Amino acid sequence: MDDVAEELAIRNVINLYGLAADCGDIETALACHTEDAIYVVSNPMSGRVGQSDDLELKGHSAIRDMLSSDMHQSLLPNCAHTVGPLVVKVHGVTATVLGYSRVYHSANGEPRLMRLAFNRWDMRTEGGSWKIARRESRVMGEDKAQGMLKNTVGEML
Repeated sequence: MDDVAEELAIRNVINLYGLAADCGDIETALACHTEDAIYVVSNPMSGRVGQSDDLELKGHSAIRDMLSSDMHQSLLPNCAHTVGPLVVKVHGVTATVLGYSRVYHSANGEPRLMRLAFNRWDMRTEGGSWKIARRESRVMGEDKAQGMLKNTVGEML
């Protein structure tokens, strides 16, 4: 596969995860990740009442628990995860992706932006397919979000 085809495959996996999360298809969402995937979410209560520290999920079991949690399920079916624009850099069998994500939630038929974040996805091939090996999602305005951006932007050239 050439770099353009690899990049498209990577973008499709990232987008498929969001769509699967929105329709409650946990198995497809998990299939987008390596078995040992790490998912770091800063302030997971952003857009909701209350504050929280970072949430770090390790492996399919933890990601499954998050997706099937009462908190996540309470968003469905009135939720849309969107990503982009993205910058993708392929390094052979691994890749780095940097970009934005948004979560919209509709209450009373009025969609509103619930979360705006900067994300870094570390991808790797597994069984001939691209998978998310690590994702770090940082809410806009956090010092850690700016640090992640500054550290990653230079790698993307």
